Amino acid sequence: MSERDLPTVAGMACHVVHHGNDGSPCFLGDEDYLVYLDCLKGAAEQHGCAIHAYVLMPDHVQLLVSLDSETRVAQLMRCVGDRYLEYVNYTCQRNGAFREHESRVTSVDNDRELLARYCAIEAEPVRACLVAAPTDYRWSSHRHHACGSEDAVIQDHASYLALGTTQLARQLAYNELFRAAAGIKASTGLDPAPGVDLREDGIKRSVRGLAWQAMRLRERRIGRSQPPEEEAHARGTAPDMAQARSGALRQLANK
Repeated sequence: MSERDLPTVAGMACHVVHHGNDGSPCFLGDEDYLVYLDCLKGAAEQHGCAIHAYVLMPDHVQLLVSLDSETRVAQLMRCVGDRYLEYVNYTCQRNGAFREHESRVTSVDNDRELLARYCAIEAEPVRACLVAAPTDYRWSSHRHHACGSEDAVIQDHASYLALGTTQLARQLAYNELFRAAAGIKASTGLDPAPGVDLREDGIKRSVRGLAWQAMRLRERRIGRSQPPEEEAHARGTAPDMAQARSGALRQLANK
């Protein structure tokens, strides 16, 4: 089912999958994942949508969302894509689409299916052989559900909250559910290793994200008074993408 055919029912849960344009990668470094999560959180708040589960894979994104109003899922994804595209185009000095025009959207009819979607989404990095265990993958909601790690993007669905009366009880129940549904050994229900990033305010910790924020602030102040050609010239010629990215990561490591 495409976005345009999806009925707009308040409170409906949907599984959304969208890929990079023409099979191109969506993320090339940790900063990209952090900024995308900030864009996702902001767009969900703007459009009244709750994000229940997610995984950010190198070439695609999967989300489990509920519409708290009659806002279409397409509007949410367009908002996220536009924000993230602005960041990518500015930091990489390029122009082009970030994702395919149509996301694959599937409505979720009942609580049992919804929890099965939780598990399928969070098991994707293991199935893709990116990590040995789901808790080893930083860019999914699994640590929130199975380990109790705070995630500012996630709003717990009533089906997840019904797994137990306490946070620990829900974690243990989810681990058992995950093991049975995904066929993958989950975590122990304890917090992951110390130092796990809580993924809040990712742009503020991002070298290229800071440059992007500064650019937007400058544009608001001057009202984009410079013609595009002069503005591009003022920024200078863009270096090779790989060189710019490695330089940004070196700066981040030195902080």
